[in-house]
Amino acid sequence: MKRIFTVFMSLLLLLAFTMPVMAETTKVKKVTNTVTQTAKQPESNSTLPNNLADFSIYDMADLIISDQEADKLLDKLNRIEQKHNVRVVVMTVTDLKGKDIKAFADDTLNKYYRDEAHNNGCIMMVVCPSVRKWAVTTDNNMRQRITDEKGYPAIRDSFMDNLKDNNYVGAFNDYADKVDELLNYYEKEGEPWDPANAFSIGGFVIALLLSVGIGYLFEEYLRGKMSNVSFVGEADEYLDRNSVNITEQSDTFLHTTRTVTKRSKSDDSSSSSGGSSSSNGGGSGSY
Repeated sequence: MKRIFTVFMSLLLLLAFTMPVMAETTKVKKVTNTVTQTAKQPESNSTLPNNLADFSIYDMADLIISDQEADKLLDKLNRIEQKHNVRVVVMTVTDLKGKDIKAFADDTLNKYYRDEAHNNGCIMMVVCPSVRKWAVTTDNNMRQRITDEKGYPAIRDSFMDNLKDNNYVGAFNDYADKVDELLNYYEKEGEPWDPANAFSIGGFVIALLLSVGIGYLFEEYLRGKMSNVSFVGEADEYLDRNSVNITEQSDTFLHTTRTVTKRSKSDDSSSSSGGSSSSNGGGSGSY
């Protein structure tokens, strides 16, 4: 009996010593999994990884706090990329180290994401909250679909309100939605989006009413200026008794003068071309 009691107490002591070790092992495994999930958000942007092109979201400033929001945004970007065969990238940086944010965005896109031979283009949004600056850059293929003159301002206007309110997740989603909208328009119409080409029923009705009204007022104005016309009771009163009475007329042909001037031909010709193929589109600003 004493031997059984001794064995039982030994087992209890052994179990008591092994419990902290098991708990510590579980804790380390959990931390390891957490690090793996947040590997896309490094603490410093001093160096960018060689596989940066694998990421559509690279949040170095940790502006996307919720994992759920990050997953939803990533799913949206991936759907747009697969749908249009493009790259749509969101990047945040902690420090520009004195460099212009547009130059940083251009260099990053050209080095890691530019692949004009195999896709329909790339667009990237970069935000640096420490200096409250942003940039949007495109490569040449994307500039054919989203122009600097019309498309880029539409993207900029779509996210500025949320960006000014520090709603970064909302701004990133606005940016993605507008890019998707403009690419849909290009694929449907075969040309870049231009607000001047958009037909507005309300605008047409207003223009029609204005033209009818202006035409009516102009007609009444002309009627009022016709002072040489007045109503008379008999047709004889329309006759001018002192007018000229022509009883005979004739035309006599004299001669024709013809002058011939020899036109000299010129072999000179001129042509023009677009900008350099290495240039980027888009723009930048503060918020």
